[in-house]
Amino acid sequence: MIRASVLLALLVGAGGCRPRDVAPDAGPSAGASATTTAAPSSTRILYPGGAPRGFVDLVAGAKHGVVAIHAATPVKSGPAAMFPGAPETTADVALGTGFLIEAKGVYVLTNDHIASASTDLKVVLPDRSEVPAKVLGRDVALDLALLQIDVPRLTPLPLGDSNNIQVGEWIVVLGDAFGDDVTASAGIVSATGREGAGSLVAGRQHGFRTFIQTDARIHRGNSGGPVLDTAGQVIGVAVATGDRPGEISFAIPIERVREVVGALRDVGAVTRSWLGATVLPVSKELAQQLALPGPGGALVTGIEPNSPAIRAALRPGDVILAWDDKPVDHRSLPWAVAQTPVGKTVKLSLWRNKAPFDLQIVTEKMPQ
Repeated sequence: MIRASVLLALLVGAGGCRPRDVAPDAGPSAGASATTTAAPSSTRILYPGGAPRGFVDLVAGAKHGVVAIHAATPVKSGPAAMFPGAPETTADVALGTGFLIEAKGVYVLTNDHIASASTDLKVVLPDRSEVPAKVLGRDVALDLALLQIDVPRLTPLPLGDSNNIQVGEWIVVLGDAFGDDVTASAGIVSATGREGAGSLVAGRQHGFRTFIQTDARIHRGNSGGPVLDTAGQVIGVAVATGDRPGEISFAIPIERVREVVGALRDVGAVTRSWLGATVLPVSKELAQQLALPGPGGALVTGIEPNSPAIRAALRPGDVILAWDDKPVDHRSLPWAVAQTPVGKTVKLSLWRNKAPFDLQIVTEKMPQ
């Protein structure tokens, strides 16, 4: 006879995940719907009986916030082309996925490469009704777009915390490219991107593009969809890199979304400053070699020609300790620079030749 504790363990394993940091039992009765109501980002999704039993409840509790993005007329190389045997030239109205987000109103968030695929966009809601959508803002660098739809009483998905996710945590990626059913894939966080080298140079690979890496399957169909933690909160936006098996999957951290969604809504674009330098972390050993009081800051490893960094006489080998009197390291510096208003004179606190050293730098608009 299988002991009760062993049987329980088997049942939990069959559910697919053990929830982390989920709200206590405060949900509706067992016969109530699993669809959530609007909740601030600090709350957790509640399910019948309390915490989700596994991936089934997790998906059911978030389906209300997942939408499909369609074109008014068929386009080529969309999700329809990803099926086995389908040529890349297969045309269909399906473009990808989006999800409902609260930003002083309820909007649809998706990838920029999806929103830019057609000049006439439609959003297919969970009730399968189709409504026209207007592109409010685009962030090409982060591959994000914010869409507006004229539909009352929509319920957005709650946003989680991508800053504190850990390698090995379970995540679920949702999609609804064709507007007929929500699809799901599951995996773990393979890398958080937090330890990568910072880049403050112009071009496609910006330092603020620090992705969450996962082994969950992300393809053209669920690109633009929400990436959920086991509490049902959005911690990222799925980004498809291709459809070949074995390709690495990535998600844009939701903290990056929080930083730009206001500009997308109000201005329609994101203006960033740049420095024109590449930086790396300062290890304990390197700090000792440079006679730094301790590890920290950002080690400058390269300077771009015709950049704000070279005009300010920044040098490779300098350690940037503070930006505008705020302590920084290789992870926070790219974001501190990017979010500084263009044309501002900023104090740059350095460690040079084993001693403190200050520079003044005037921020400039990041080249496209």
